[in-house]
Amino acid sequence: MTKLDSSASNTPEDSEKHSTTEVNENECSLHPPPSFAESEFHQIKQKQLKKRRGYALKWSSVPTRYPNLSSSFEFAGWGSTYYMEIEPSDLQQYDEKKQNKTTIGQWRATSIAGNDLIASVLYSIGPCAVQAGKYAPISMLLIALLMYPMKRIITEVATSLPLNGGTYNALLNTTTKTAAAIAACLSVLDYLATCVVSASTASAYLAAEVTLPEKLTPFVLTIIILIAFSLICILGLKESSTLTLSIFTLHSITLTAVIITSIVAWGKYGSQTLIDNWTQVPDPPGSNPVLLIAKGVCIGLLGVTGFESAENYIEDLKPNTFPKVMNNMFGFLVVINAPLTLLTTVLVPIPIIQANSATAVSVLGQYATGGSRWLRVWIMIDAVIVLCAGVLTGLIGAVGLVQRMSEDGILPKFFLIRNPVTGSYQYIVLAFLILSITLYAIVGGDTSSLSGVFAVAFLGSMSTFAVANILIKYKRDRLPRLVKVSLGTSLLVFFILLAALIGNIIIDPQIAEYFVIYFAVVLVVILIMLKRCWLWKLCYWLFDQMSFLHKFPQASHRTEQFIQGQIKKIRKNPIVFFLKTDEPHIMNKAIQYVKNNEDTGHMKFVYLYQNLDEIPEELEANHRMLDEVYPKIQIDLAIEYTQITNVHGMS
Repeated sequence: MTKLDSSASNTPEDSEKHSTTEVNENECSLHPPPSFAESEFHQIKQKQLKKRRGYALKWSSVPTRYPNLSSSFEFAGWGSTYYMEIEPSDLQQYDEKKQNKTTIGQWRATSIAGNDLIASVLYSIGPCAVQAGKYAPISMLLIALLMYPMKRIITEVATSLPLNGGTYNALLNTTTKTAAAIAACLSVLDYLATCVVSASTASAYLAAEVTLPEKLTPFVLTIIILIAFSLICILGLKESSTLTLSIFTLHSITLTAVIITSIVAWGKYGSQTLIDNWTQVPDPPGSNPVLLIAKGVCIGLLGVTGFESAENYIEDLKPNTFPKVMNNMFGFLVVINAPLTLLTTVLVPIPIIQANSATAVSVLGQYATGGSRWLRVWIMIDAVIVLCAGVLTGLIGAVGLVQRMSEDGILPKFFLIRNPVTGSYQYIVLAFLILSITLYAIVGGDTSSLSGVFAVAFLGSMSTFAVANILIKYKRDRLPRLVKVSLGTSLLVFFILLAALIGNIIIDPQIAEYFVIYFAVVLVVILIMLKRCWLWKLCYWLFDQMSFLHKFPQASHRTEQFIQGQIKKIRKNPIVFFLKTDEPHIMNKAIQYVKNNEDTGHMKFVYLYQNLDEIPEELEANHRMLDEVYPKIQIDLAIEYTQITNVHGMS
């Protein structure tokens, strides 16, 4: 990128002299020459502007909140105007980088999130039957119907803002950074619980069927699973997707075998068990079918976990792949969850399902084979494998989210360091692994608390998709997207998911207690990182107020310089905003957003053009005015020539 001109060409005398010349040539016949007073005023104005630009700071003499310390560090400096050219070599490097980037196709992408989705049926049918009894198939069918508009909502959000980060990215572009960070906490807890619960459930399944060595307890086995799949994730997304696709295919074959075997058994043994379940098993006292179905929906929604995960790696997908991924996952949900729940109530008595809720699908396999254990063992082996893949799903979702938050400055930049061999974000994976093992050790291997957190975090994350969809319609409705859902549909889905979240808490109030504890810990960590510049300024103010500390000049000076250095380090990273217009209220709106949401003292406006006459007339003048207005932000203007077509669409 070649700099054609710099701030030196941006002097007020040159620009206004040029405009005056044009006026004299084109309009001299229409306007009389200026009077002596007008000319004198013009000269005085130019001298004042030159004087300010020469040595004075755009800073106020009003006393600051730091009477004992210097506040000069808050002055960001004067902005400059640059004329740049995007050279063909720059575009060629961009194209080469884009072509060399590893992307994944439809079925590999489906397998990453889909493993979690189709594995969730293993632990959702039983609890759903516990709450809904014989009405469990109806609950599962209603959930499948609800996921159709949810699929469209997620697709609209993802295709309008196709960046990693899920609801965090969507809310970041429609509301404040703090609100987006809170939504990110829900997603972090969701992925964390996915990893730990999947790993511990897989080890429990294995321990129930296989005699393990004395030292290889389920606790130790869970940690081994977490470490093993973290290493697989470090190998890279492409390699991880190959493994997840293999597991996804194996699990699909297993569930197909279970469904076919169950249908054959239904034809062989008839519908007597189903009739007995509906006629001989009474509803619990004080309940009614509507209430039982509603409870089943609340619990059964955990059978669609993974539905929210694909957006967190959307940047790694091939173009126009995301809608296909969501269609695939909805198709598997419709074909598997409700039919398998129905077959369970057709072949297995309700009391037996409720007594074996953790292994309901395995029990179904045994009943479908007339008491033989071969299918049950097959299901157990498959369950261990696919639940381990759920660990990988959680890790990949977390990588996409943390990467996005690190790029936005909420989390440390070292998370963006890639592995030199595989290109994976190794430090994100390692940090998430340490956090998973730590929390698992804190609960002593008892994942009941994390399961409650999992339920609330998942439903909260799904609800924020509906909120993000509504906000995108209100604030960014002109963004192109592949799917568009009506506002009424978004509101309806949001209230249903919110009711399901509240319903889960009513069914098990202890869930709220566990969730608040874990959510508070994650929220405090993220808010500290988000508000770290404000926290350093608070420390600076407290140090200023402690007058007795200033009696030691050397120590006081060192402390002052250290805190100032930390603040400057945070504020040095620039924020770029692409302009389409020279309207000052648009430019000011962008500055206000940065001022309220970003810890930076440097902002760059960029305007792309192909012809000189495309550059708005007041662009430089308005930039200079706004740079004068905001002393705590250095505002640069880069006017860049490019050969890219549809420049304004790009900016």
